[in-house]
Amino acid sequence: MTQVLIDNRRNAWKRGGTAVSATSAVEVAKQAGLDWEVMSVPIQGYVHTAVSAQETVTDYYEVPKKQGILKLGKDNKNSIIGVVGDKYKIVQNMEVFSALDTLVDSGDARYNAAGEYNGGANVWMLMELPTGVRVAGDPHAAFLLAKTSHDGSSSVIIRPIVERLYCANQIGKLITAKYKRPLMYKMKHTTNATLSVSDIRAITTLTYSAIEEYESTATTLLQYKMNKDKAMNIFKKVWGLPAVIENTPAQFLTRGEQRQQTIAWAARDKAWHIYNESPTQENIKGTAFGVWQAVVEYADYYASGGENNRTLATITGRNDAIKNKALATILTA
Repeated sequence: MTQVLIDNRRNAWKRGGTAVSATSAVEVAKQAGLDWEVMSVPIQGYVHTAVSAQETVTDYYEVPKKQGILKLGKDNKNSIIGVVGDKYKIVQNMEVFSALDTLVDSGDARYNAAGEYNGGANVWMLMELPTGVRVAGDPHAAFLLAKTSHDGSSSVIIRPIVERLYCANQIGKLITAKYKRPLMYKMKHTTNATLSVSDIRAITTLTYSAIEEYESTATTLLQYKMNKDKAMNIFKKVWGLPAVIENTPAQFLTRGEQRQQTIAWAARDKAWHIYNESPTQENIKGTAFGVWQAVVEYADYYASGGENNRTLATITGRNDAIKNKALATILTA
């Protein structure tokens, strides 16, 4: 198969961040515009007190047990990017990223891309591992995604990602047989928490096991043959509807029900189109693996909400649920 990126497609990391070439976290942060810090500031409330019909006095007071997180931008363009509790521990961008330098120095990974969203409240960095896998002759690359937040919305998290390079499909939440749960290093923003380089290395090692299991699962799915009826039945379960909405003509449904029906039917049809006609299916069409990849590709590149929303859904892992649901549905069919 020709190993050329379909339609010059860019994955979510390149769309939502900056491709980097540096070999140190400091330089990566500069390339991606993440070389800034945050600090905590008091949160103030206020009350208006009427002095007379013509005048009011505003009294300010410090809000207890709360602190604001101030992003120290360049040229003194500072901004509040989060409000957190007083026990929240700030972890600077470089504290997270510098811990990854040991993986680069030892040759276990290289920096690939980095970025931010929500005005800097969330920051991430992607690292590529030196070993990938092939499925039906199709190369897959392995990555580690490191991300943190400055608004209390996320712990420091490092988790593996697999990308099917031919179509830039992203598969996250890899699970190993040993742990039966998604692989992830996690550190909460609490007072005594410290980043553990040894734990990060352990996740890197386990990622290779997870990638091997991904390859094994994919090989198994390639043996499951699919016709149109079987494929459409999978898509129908992935984008399921209550029977009353599924089987009722649109004119007899409420507007909300009509919207549910329209979205589900459109998703199924698009997934079938990807599976049946897309060049990304050239070497996997007619298999359960092809059906799964059609759902993954739909979630990453065609789901409703626009490109920016799809990009963020992939970076945050918000669309992992539909991808995992598709895999589980196929494996239990």
